[in-house]
Amino acid sequence: MNQKIKNVTHQDMKLAYEVYGEGEHIILCFHGNGRTASDFEFLATKGRKVISVHLFLHGFSTFDSERIHKNLITDKDVKKLLEKLLKKEKVETFHWVAYSQGGRFTLSTFHHFADRVQSLNLIAPDGLNNSNFYSWSQHRWWARMLFRRWIKKPKELMLIAKALAKVKIIHPKIVSFLEFYTSDPEKFKMSYKTWSAFRQLRPNSTLIKQSLNNNKIPFKIIIGEYDKIITAKSAIQFLKKVEQPKALHKIPYGHDIFKPHILEKLFTIMTFEDYEK
Repeated sequence: MNQKIKNVTHQDMKLAYEVYGEGEHIILCFHGNGRTASDFEFLATKGRKVISVHLFLHGFSTFDSERIHKNLITDKDVKKLLEKLLKKEKVETFHWVAYSQGGRFTLSTFHHFADRVQSLNLIAPDGLNNSNFYSWSQHRWWARMLFRRWIKKPKELMLIAKALAKVKIIHPKIVSFLEFYTSDPEKFKMSYKTWSAFRQLRPNSTLIKQSLNNNKIPFKIIIGEYDKIITAKSAIQFLKKVEQPKALHKIPYGHDIFKPHILEKLFTIMTFEDYEK
């Protein structure tokens, strides 16, 4: 389906989005790294309007290129843009759905909009752990310098990673994580840019817990049992922090879940029917 790309702007930033369907029930969606806004078209059914955002460095959302290294995107930047989007689309309340890297944007910004969120559904969300290797390395200047080098020499990175895993300095899952991204040069380059540019988007578990509890928001985290990137263990630890242990839903897949037979399962889990009666 060809959709008109809409956008809102703030300072040097332009946030693009697409709208699928129409109706009084609104679902706001944030896609994952290397994915597209069209991933969430499947949620548009009768009576539902899906507003699917293009993340920065994807699709049509843009900002000044210096933001990859300095003057980084913050939750307040995202908040300002979303306020403009919701006003433009005349949205008062909405359901929020996010996948992978879109989960980092959502978790970082959610507390600003909690009184307007009818339900929160996160699929394999990034941002669950601010102290893991991914987040820890984001905030080390030398790590960023090394990764800039390894964009051009990914084989060197993998040789080092495998050697470190062999002597148990890093966990083998980190090797799998790196293999996933270095297998495609363009995907690896994009991953570096997002890893660097979005490092100030750090979800605050205390604010998330307060927002969920104070507003009694239905909340689900959907994780693939075989996901080596966002693991069920990390979700369980996060849910313990925000006091939502029953929010975890595991499905028998890996991280790449936007496939027809899996979408049917997701559609069933992410039910919005209570609000549509």
